[in-house]
Amino acid sequence: MVRVTSVWKVLCVLMIGALSVSGCLGNREWTYPPLPDKTYLDVPPQDPISARLVVLPLEDLRGNKVQDEYWKVAIPLVPHGVASYDRPETVVDPEEVDELFFDPSKDFARALADEIREAKIFSSVTFAGGESPPSSDYVLRGRLHSTKWERRLTTYLLGPLGTVFWMIGLPMGETTTEVEMDLRLTPTGDPSQVLWSFAMKFQGAVNDGVYYGLEESVQSYPVALQDSFRPAIIDLAEKSKTRIPGK
Repeated sequence: MVRVTSVWKVLCVLMIGALSVSGCLGNREWTYPPLPDKTYLDVPPQDPISARLVVLPLEDLRGNKVQDEYWKVAIPLVPHGVASYDRPETVVDPEEVDELFFDPSKDFARALADEIREAKIFSSVTFAGGESPPSSDYVLRGRLHSTKWERRLTTYLLGPLGTVFWMIGLPMGETTTEVEMDLRLTPTGDPSQVLWSFAMKFQGAVNDGVYYGLEESVQSYPVALQDSFRPAIIDLAEKSKTRIPGK
């Protein structure tokens, strides 16, 4: 009995060690445009509208769910342990592998302003992160509905013994990231007059292991964001020709 207990203690230590090693891997900082290419969207060129656009930080309408149940995979025959966060950047003392350093309301809006500027839809595009936006002809507002982060850890139904499979290169689990938001463009002096609107939702998933995939799981946010922006920017470029007069 003592020997069996000792074996399980060793296996638990191995599980903790594998998690510690994996937690030190990967860059957790926000980067846009997404790595590795760091390129903006390729939008067909057009003559920009002679007007000034200001992009405001997104209105944050996300939930507050926090689920921390990685510990369940230490129980044999349990398929997954799940960590799920509606606001992953605000989680207190997360596992290192789940740490994210970004401000979605501002970082997403700033990325949107950069993409519109690169697409040359307006003659001037400014992100207004402060309290007093600069003078403009049009304002782009948005609402952020989701940045859900979910990581499902597995030990292949074997409890701590399953960490052996991690060490030989099999996946530890899967990380899913979600981006959902909507946008509306109005004249600066009349927020009720919506000239253009667009809703977008994108979800991406990546397998990760002790030796791979951990940085990619964080970079899936800017990748998801850019993929969400693609149809929105193209739609804005097309409809701006007929719906948005120059100044």
